[in-house]
Amino acid sequence: MKKLYAACGASIVFLVIASFFYFRFDGRDERQRYEQEETELIISNSHDANVTLYQAGQSLQDAVALPQIVGGEVWLAKGNYFLRVDLAGQILLYPVSIISYRGGPDKDGTFNVTVRPPTGFPPAILPDGAQFVFIPNGSFLFGDRQRIQEPHYVWLSGFFINAFEVTNGEFREFMSDPQGYSNDANWTDAGRKWKAANASHATARLKPADTDFDRFGQPDLPVVQVNWFEANAFCSWLTRRAGADKWIFALPTEAEWEKAARGPDSFDYGLGMNISDNEVKLYNWKKNPGAEVTVVGLEETKSKHQPNRYGLYHMTGNVAEWTQSIYRSYNRQRPYVDDDDRNHDDVAGERVLRGGSWYTASIAVLYIPYRENFRPEVQAPYLGFRVVARQVP
Repeated sequence: MKKLYAACGASIVFLVIASFFYFRFDGRDERQRYEQEETELIISNSHDANVTLYQAGQSLQDAVALPQIVGGEVWLAKGNYFLRVDLAGQILLYPVSIISYRGGPDKDGTFNVTVRPPTGFPPAILPDGAQFVFIPNGSFLFGDRQRIQEPHYVWLSGFFINAFEVTNGEFREFMSDPQGYSNDANWTDAGRKWKAANASHATARLKPADTDFDRFGQPDLPVVQVNWFEANAFCSWLTRRAGADKWIFALPTEAEWEKAARGPDSFDYGLGMNISDNEVKLYNWKKNPGAEVTVVGLEETKSKHQPNRYGLYHMTGNVAEWTQSIYRSYNRQRPYVDDDDRNHDDVAGERVLRGGSWYTASIAVLYIPYRENFRPEVQAPYLGFRVVARQVP
């Protein structure tokens, strides 16, 4: 009898949870949906993939699988969710953030997800380097959620982003290639002027005999002391060298960087919603310019650090990362637009960095939506970058 009661109790709990998240039965009216701040999620799944809906939690371990979706439509209460799509063994992850009643980014305030797998994969920067990770198409909630007027939905096409920052070894290839650093064709007009008047201080130039080599110059460490002009030129070189008329390599736009960094869980930090004394240990953050170990390399990262659910390392901490974007304010009334001139190479202005670093002065800078803005010629021992890859249309 006790077992029967336990089974009945478990069933009741399941039904309560299911009814809280899924409001599809006929008796539910608009008033109830309004009170629960629900939005309809509509999934277009022409590939007939296996789809599972999760409620995101405070950390990677806290996500909860919800009851099966029936018919590709479901009403969701306010909160962060994500879809896990299994398509013949290929996993696609779609963030779904619900902010209000019928408050989605699509027609009639719905939130639409179209399952669209990639049709190819870009090559690694170097054969033994980190791989690129696919970030699917779709809308995500962009901006600082602690500022009431700032968060708004941004839609992005699918893109790839490297799982790790560009390393010294990869940047050395660029510097040593006759068609690389020295080739003016890889540089913007402003970058060529900077290069003509200045020498590079990138840590990829360090030799084993140099004092800072162990801390900054080893091949698998992320390259730092690199400015925006140099990072942008690296991407142009990589497109010429490895693009094969199929791929364009670039710095991530602010929206691409934030979508990748938040992961499908829509976190505020690389691996969770908070960054307490215990959680800060998950990140490479030291705030100590004399630290014996500063940046963390690719091999150590693989053995000691955890990626986000997309498979990306150090979106919080390690090195602050240049983006393609000019620093401009945005909010719901003046939303961010990914394909406007803020992401053009030749627009003058300060460029945005994201993610914080090993030497970030405050953990506040580790907050994913926190934006730093520096002149493109600035270089420092905590500034690096990572690369995105987009298919040529």
